[in-house]
Amino acid sequence: MVEYRAARPEDLPTLLPLVEAFARERAAAQGHQALRPDFMEHARAGMEQALAHPAAFVILAEEKGEPVGYGVGTLQEPPPPFEPRPYIFISDLYVRPDRRGQGIGTALVERIRGWGLVKGVYRLSMVVPLSSPAAVRLGTRLGFRPVEQLFFWQDSSDE
Repeated sequence: MVEYRAARPEDLPTLLPLVEAFARERAAAQGHQALRPDFMEHARAGMEQALAHPAAFVILAEEKGEPVGYGVGTLQEPPPPFEPRPYIFISDLYVRPDRRGQGIGTALVERIRGWGLVKGVYRLSMVVPLSSPAAVRLGTRLGFRPVEQLFFWQDSSDE
């Protein structure tokens, strides 16, 4: 049975392999074979910050003490031209490939949503790669709807 709990700073060593796997998967989907050499240093600092920040929520999914997924939600304020209604931004949502299709991603999102509700925030957003049909289906099934498409251009000299 999968158990879900708020991650604590001492969970950082448990979370980092999941963060790395998530990044490697996304990089491969974009045609990159390797992560930047300093990626894990930045990932560690970012996760440490999320674990310590009161406007962030890191949720960890475990089965028999083994991590199977995680999610990160942060309380955000929209930029000035928009209505000043806060929302929860889900920046990371990852489930190990061998555990997908079992409702873990849904449960992670619902727990992040619940954290937002406790804070009086009823809106959520997340970015999912179009290269991941499963992530797009998850977002659609949970009631998310696309609001814009993000395009990224990379100069060939950057490769």
